[in-house]
Amino acid sequence: MSKSHRNASWPAVAAALLLALASSSRADVPSLLVPSHTDTVQIDSPVAPFLQPGRGNPADSSQRTLAQRAREQYDFGRGFEASGNLASAILSYRNAVKLDPSLPEASFRIGRIYAARGQWPAAAIAFATEVQRDPGHRDAARELGLALAQAGDSARSITQLELLTRRDARDQRSWQALAFAYSVAGRPHDAERSLRRALALDPRDADAWRDLGVVLGSMQRWAEARTAYARAAKLAPRDASVEVNLGNLESHSGDPAAALAAYRKAEELDSLGVHAYRGQVRALDALHRETEAGEVYRRWLRRVPTDTETRMEAIQWFDAHGRGDLALELAGEGVRAAPRSGEARLQLGMAHHAAGHIPEALTQFRQAESLLRQPQQRARVGDLLRQLRASAPDSLRGVFVADSLKYEALRDSSRTTPPQGAR
Repeated sequence: MSKSHRNASWPAVAAALLLALASSSRADVPSLLVPSHTDTVQIDSPVAPFLQPGRGNPADSSQRTLAQRAREQYDFGRGFEASGNLASAILSYRNAVKLDPSLPEASFRIGRIYAARGQWPAAAIAFATEVQRDPGHRDAARELGLALAQAGDSARSITQLELLTRRDARDQRSWQALAFAYSVAGRPHDAERSLRRALALDPRDADAWRDLGVVLGSMQRWAEARTAYARAAKLAPRDASVEVNLGNLESHSGDPAAALAAYRKAEELDSLGVHAYRGQVRALDALHRETEAGEVYRRWLRRVPTDTETRMEAIQWFDAHGRGDLALELAGEGVRAAPRSGEARLQLGMAHHAAGHIPEALTQFRQAESLLRQPQQRARVGDLLRQLRASAPDSLRGVFVADSLKYEALRDSSRTTPPQGAR
């Protein structure tokens, strides 16, 4: 097939991908990365009603005016993105594309936001839209391949990225992306070959050496993997991910002491890197040094005191190791750090319940129910309370009855009390 013919067919390929992705996009596609920490921003909210240009002035419907409005929406999106308001950024970019489908970069930026959030099917659709608009947008084409791999669509991911390497055999980043797709598909030998092609083009690429270490480690070629990580560390001495991956390698190879040393170095390089802390806990558990593992959790929570996901992990760890008192202490610290957090209150309630403090647990559960913002979250707390009440021994029935009566009284009071300032 000639190069010109391949280029001519590129928009058709992107269009076919768009149709297939739209029909296969679903919420249960597994993520192939360690989940990033989530926040309350909802990216996948429905698009706001699109404001059509006014009809009164014929000039309003001109292509020039549409292009100007599209650029304005795009600029709004850039501003929202810079300030961290990602949902509004996506809405603005989508409006820009509706006004002017030929506008460069808007769909690409949507894809990057979704990718950063681990929403891979949505990211793939956005990148495919950009490729359909501009068949020569190599970054969008490469990101499309990576997003497909992350979404679990290995076949189309590999096809996409192999096409990029055929179009330009000196595209080092595409060889590296193809190696990732091969690795996800369970083809480590092909991944190794692709990474060595990438390193032949740029021997000083620390990320490629690190990725090669991961691939070699997956084949239990421990010594070669360590050499690859050493090259990566020499080229990028401040990159904590190299030490984290080395720690994972040592852990899999059966040397928890060496793994611990690597994870500790990763923490020195990046004190907010969750994998370094989590790796240290695993290594210390394997070495039966539970006291030190508990100190790692405490140090970790001092860095991120309002991270309820990390705190829940620590609470569960202490409880599993027979230190319910420390689990309760950590849960209390979480409420003091974020007294208006429904999640923190829920964790404190669970810790009280595990310690047998049922009245205190019910108090925290009710406060969590009132503080949680999402109806489904409040419904889950209600389900939990009903389950606890149904399974309670006879000696605690009175406690649950009193809680229910108090809750009903408070709810009735809130219904009948006039709003503040009402007459």
